[in-house]
Amino acid sequence: MKSQIIPTVFSHNKKEFNERFSKLIKVSKNLQIDFMDGRFVRAKSIKFSQIPSLRGKGNFEAHLMVKNPEKYIKSLKSRGFKKVIFHLNSGDNLKTIAEIRKSGMKAFLALNPEDKINESCYLFQLVDGILFMGHIPGKEHLGLSPLIIPKIKETRKINKNIDIQIDGAVNLKTIGKLKKAGANIFNIGSFVAESDNPKKALDSLRN
Repeated sequence: MKSQIIPTVFSHNKKEFNERFSKLIKVSKNLQIDFMDGRFVRAKSIKFSQIPSLRGKGNFEAHLMVKNPEKYIKSLKSRGFKKVIFHLNSGDNLKTIAEIRKSGMKAFLALNPEDKINESCYLFQLVDGILFMGHIPGKEHLGLSPLIIPKIKETRKINKNIDIQIDGAVNLKTIGKLKKAGANIFNIGSFVAESDNPKKALDSLRN
């Protein structure tokens, strides 16, 4: 399967968003933008209304760490997003998938380290991919959970063709192990965003 590295714009407010976005868009036209509502996770992020139109600027995915994600789908579509990642049981799973599909965007299901594969695999055939959180969502600078690699392997056995994405604790020490386990899309947060040379950091991961 084709491998892809997608930097993440993780921010708590518009100022942080502008700083990270302007830094990362220079090194990658594929970006993930994180949204947090302070309810599904404790942290809060930039508001949906503060996101400028992204049409024609690149390929953007929205990672919704929010309650009731289905109500934000139309807004994301209008701003130019092409893919939506929502968390298991953050709202109505089936309704969320249907809303994303109806909008013409890709739907990815996010699983936290403690989520069980056998309780969510019924949704695998309905989505375009699975995203595993490498650690607790809504935070940075945490290590890779030991639960993740076995779950990636298990998912790859269930479906050999589905995209498996990993977000959190992806760096030079972990990316090889994660790829070998079966992941093919890698979100990179602070490793690139906080680097003095983001392009060099991104290239090192690609190599």
